[in-house]
Amino acid sequence: MHHGAFCVFCDNPRTIHADKRQWLIHLAGHREKIIAHIVDNYEKCPLGAYPRLIPSKTEYAGHLKWSHTKKELFLWAYQNLIEGQISVLP
Repeated sequence: MHHGAFCVFCDNPRTIHADKRQWLIHLAGHREKIIAHIVDNYEKCPLGAYPRLIPSKTEYAGHLKWSHTKKELFLWAYQNLIEGQISVLP
């Protein structure tokens, strides 16, 4: 089953039809853009069980890069930015 959605991190967004695994592979190429998106749009880390306020953007980006696995980061991006716009094809 493939899912059609726009990648919000691509420079020229177009509909991408992929299953969840393929989406996660695609998002892996956008790791730095995902981190920048979170830093710019979330006051507290949305990936942690106990979100904490990190006042410095540089420290916040470092926290995301080193305190969370790549898989956690890509799953968060998929679930929060891609999954909501998915249309399921037969």
